[in-house]
Amino acid sequence: MSPKEWMTVPVLPCIELEDTLTFWELLGFTTTYKQLRPYQYGAVARNGYELHFVRVKGIGPANNYSGCLVMVSDAEKVHREFTRQFKKGYGKIPNAGTPRISRMKPGQTRFTLTDVSGNSIIFISYGEKDQEVYEKADDPHLTPLQKSMVIAIRFSDYKNDYTAAAKTLDVALKRDGNEAKTDIAEALLMRLDLARERKELKREKECKVGLMSLMLSVDELSLLKQKLNPHYWKILEGLL
Repeated sequence: MSPKEWMTVPVLPCIELEDTLTFWELLGFTTTYKQLRPYQYGAVARNGYELHFVRVKGIGPANNYSGCLVMVSDAEKVHREFTRQFKKGYGKIPNAGTPRISRMKPGQTRFTLTDVSGNSIIFISYGEKDQEVYEKADDPHLTPLQKSMVIAIRFSDYKNDYTAAAKTLDVALKRDGNEAKTDIAEALLMRLDLARERKELKREKECKVGLMSLMLSVDELSLLKQKLNPHYWKILEGLL
């Protein structure tokens, strides 16, 4: 790694150093330093950046609020690689518990990885898109339903708060308003997807019924195919 005039290196707490280093090695990192006495301290590196860890007594996943941001050229690519490694090392892709990795839809700009000690590392794609998506809710020209959808995206994609995202969409879909059928369909697809994530079988069925009751025309379906995230279009295709 070439020397830099300024460089920030996060130092995160860990429960047990060996377990933490092993976890990050599974994801393609290399251990560059390990010290067990007089206290546990270690470091991993990848692609020119490092994460350092120090053992902290009394820390655990439930009371660890530490984390950092890692800027990458392609967060989707990194997410795909990490999920492959999770499946290889754990036999599954954990979206809950510890460790875990948040889900990521096509076109999404970030995801959160929570390690074995409860540290939350947020991987974000370089560029302006991440901020642009977040700021969409501030657009004064959005209809109430459109605004609710982008707020739900803030909750689900930026905060991993699927409960708040679901509640936001539920409230919006109950409102009476002159909303476009394509927007209603998009909101229902978002809610259906969250219902599957949260294993809400009843709500998932309700969303499916709502989508079918819209009786979308060929032109409306064509418009949806153009505007929808590919993930949601795939869900809709499966219902048609």
